[in-house]
Amino acid sequence: MAASEENDALFPIFILTIIALPLVPYIIMKLCRPASKKTKVIHCQCAQCSRSGKYRKSIFKPSQTSQRVVTLLCILGLEPGASDSEIKKPYWRLSVQYHPDKNSDPEAHKYFVEYIAKAYQALTDPISRENIEKYGHPDGRQGFQMGIALPQFLLDIDGASGGILLLWIVGVCILLPLVIDVIYPSRSSKYTGNYVMHRTLIST
Repeated sequence: MAASEENDALFPIFILTIIALPLVPYIIMKLCRPASKKTKVIHCQCAQCSRSGKYRKSIFKPSQTSQRVVTLLCILGLEPGASDSEIKKPYWRLSVQYHPDKNSDPEAHKYFVEYIAKAYQALTDPISRENIEKYGHPDGRQGFQMGIALPQFLLDIDGASGGILLLWIVGVCILLPLVIDVIYPSRSSKYTGNYVMHRTLIST
């Protein structure tokens, strides 16, 4: 009986430990990480990209260039089924505008290498182009990704308002279990394993 009561009292501590193991290093890392410098990024502003929501942030994945599924046809301003000559025309036009030999802006260089050049390479490769026509991505069918709509100030982790999300995580994942850990043992200690109060047994 005593062992059962002791196990019941230690269970909240076990749960709290499991929750704290991943959270404590994450919070320390966030607090110690220097604030990142915001830079201007060039994005495609056409209607197709705006409707696709490919620059929309997700709480499951950071919105980074290497993790975005880029609409390659949109980058070159093409429609599905464009011929090789139709692909080359916008590529050369954009090369004049963004190529490092024509534009010394580092952001223009980055946009040319990561977007324009890759889009041209994928669209001129038969296998990649077939995958784009079928699945919208040069690598073929992609896994399912789910996003949750949250206010922008909760998604901006690097900004000053990112502390709100951090405080919410600390409150729900650390402070709330601590409160439960304090209240539950004090109440459970009043009862036996059969949920009979010790005071009742003593009085009888």
